[in-house]
Amino acid sequence: MIGEKIHSYEITEHLGRGGMGNVYKATDTMLGRDVALKMLHPQLTMESQFLDRFKKEARVLAQLLHPNIAVIYNFIEQGGNHFMVMEYVEGTNLDDLLKKYKTLPAGFVVPVFIQVLEGLKHAHRKNIFHRDIKPANIMLTPDDTVKLMDFGIAKVGGEQKMTQVNKIVGTVEFMAPELLQGKDASAASDIYAAGVTLYELLCGKLPFVADTDFNLMQAIMKEKVVHPIKCNATVPKALSDIVMKALDKNPAARFADAAAFQQALINAFPNYRNINMASLAAASLAYAQGGPATRFEKITNAGMETRVETWAKPLSALEHSKEHVVKNKKVYLTGLLLLICMFIVIGLVKNKKPERETADTGQPKPQDKGGGVIPPPDVTQGSNPVVDRREPVTEPDKEKAPEKKEPEKVKEKPGEVKSSDKIGIKPAEEEERKEEKPAPPKDVLIMSKVEIQLYLQNDLGNAPERQDIPVTFSLKNNVEYKGVTIIKQGAVARGIIKLGKVQTDVDINSITAANGQQLNLKAQRGHGRRNEITSNRNYTAIILPGVRLKF
Repeated sequence: MIGEKIHSYEITEHLGRGGMGNVYKATDTMLGRDVALKMLHPQLTMESQFLDRFKKEARVLAQLLHPNIAVIYNFIEQGGNHFMVMEYVEGTNLDDLLKKYKTLPAGFVVPVFIQVLEGLKHAHRKNIFHRDIKPANIMLTPDDTVKLMDFGIAKVGGEQKMTQVNKIVGTVEFMAPELLQGKDASAASDIYAAGVTLYELLCGKLPFVADTDFNLMQAIMKEKVVHPIKCNATVPKALSDIVMKALDKNPAARFADAAAFQQALINAFPNYRNINMASLAAASLAYAQGGPATRFEKITNAGMETRVETWAKPLSALEHSKEHVVKNKKVYLTGLLLLICMFIVIGLVKNKKPERETADTGQPKPQDKGGGVIPPPDVTQGSNPVVDRREPVTEPDKEKAPEKKEPEKVKEKPGEVKSSDKIGIKPAEEEERKEEKPAPPKDVLIMSKVEIQLYLQNDLGNAPERQDIPVTFSLKNNVEYKGVTIIKQGAVARGIIKLGKVQTDVDINSITAANGQQLNLKAQRGHGRRNEITSNRNYTAIILPGVRLKF
C-alpha cells in the first residue's frame, strides 16, 4: 500500500493493525496535511455487520468535534475497499509511557485525566459512550494536548444492539461489572473504565488479574479492589479515594458523570493543571525499588486487545486453586519430603567435611610408594602453627628433590585450584578444564520489536480465492538478540494467506526458536496485491516485546 493513492491521499507509512483494519499515514495532496487512513480488512467487507460497524464509527466520530478527541475528515470507498480519513495524531500513548516508566506520578496523571474527562464529557453530552477507554487509546501530543482515540466500538445511547447474544465487546480488564452481566453501556461504565486506567497508571498493575478471562470476569464482579495507596505509597490519599469511587461495583455509587469525576480531581489537586513530562523519569527512579510487577511482565505477544468474548460462569481463582491442591495433595507432600531429605543430606555432608580436612593436614607419612620422604603439602601455608617450618627442609628432602613431581600427582585432590602450581600443569591445560564446564543457562527477555526476514515456500498459482490457505515460510538468516542466536537460519514459520481478486491478506503466525519454543509472530505488512504473492518472495515479520526465551 505504501506509495498508493486513495482519492487525493497518498499513503506514506503503515502505522498499525487492529481487529477490523489497518491504519496508514497519508498525505492529503489537496490540502498538504498529514492524515490517518483507516482501511477495513478486505475480507470483512463481505460481512455486512463489520461494514455497518465501520460506517457507524465514521458517523459517531463525525458528531465529536472536540480538541481532546481525534476527529474524522471523510469516509471514502475505492476499488472495493473502505477508508476512514482521520486526524493524524503525532505523539505517544499512555500505554507506551507505562511500559517505559512502570508507574506514572500523580503530578503527571491528574492533568492528563482532566483533559481525558473533558473529551469524555463532550461525547456523553452527545449520548455517545466510548466502551474501550484504556491507556493504549489515550494519546499525548508534543504540545501536551491529550486525545481520546478509537471510538470503533462506541455506542450511541438508545440504538439497537449490534452484538450477538452471549457476547461482550471491549477489553475485559477495563469492563465494568454491569457490562459483564449483559447490561447496556452507559456513562457509568465509561467512568469505571477511566478508573481502571487511572489505577493502572498509578500502580503499574491492573486492579484484577487472573489466569483466564472467565476467572477475570468473576474477580471483577465479586472481589474487592486493593486501594491504590497500598500498591504505591507515593499515591496521595485523596487521589486513591477518587479512584476507588470510580471503581465502585454499583454504578449508582460512582461519579454521576464525567464532569463530576473531573471536578473531584480539580478540587483535590488545584495545582496539578499543567502536564509535566520531566516528572516521569524522577518518579520512576524513586519507585524502582520494590515496585509491583506490571501487567507488561505478564503479557506476551498479543497483550490486552479489544475483542469479542463468549462469557460463561467459571470457578473463581481461589476455588480453582483449592481444588488443584486437594487433587494433587500427594504430589505436594512427596515434594515436601524430598526437600526435607535434601536438606538433611546437605547437613551431614557439611559436618563430615572438617574431619577430612583434619586428616589431610596431620603429620605426613614418612615414605611414599617409592620409599622417599614427602614434605607435607600444607606446611608452608601455616595450617599447623606448632610444626617447625624448618623441619621439611632436611637432607632427605634434598635427596629426593627430583621425585617431588610424581608423588605430588598422587597426592593431588581433584578440584583444588592451587594443585596446578604443585604438579606443573600448564596454563593451557587449566583453560581447557575451564572450557569443559557447561555454559550457564541463558534467559533472554525481548524488550523491543525484532524484525525477521522470511521467504514464502508455497506456490499459490492455482490456489482458490476467499479461503484460508496454510503456508510456510523459511528464515533467511540467523536472528540474534543481545548476542544470543534466538532463531536459526532455515527455521520454518507458519501462516495463512487468503487470496482475493485484487487484494490478498497475509498472517504469519509462529516460528520455531533455537530452543524449540514456538514464538508468535505478526506480519509487518498484512496485505498486498494478488500478483505480488509468489514463491520465494520476501516477507518481514515481527517478534513483539515481552517474549521470554530460555536456553
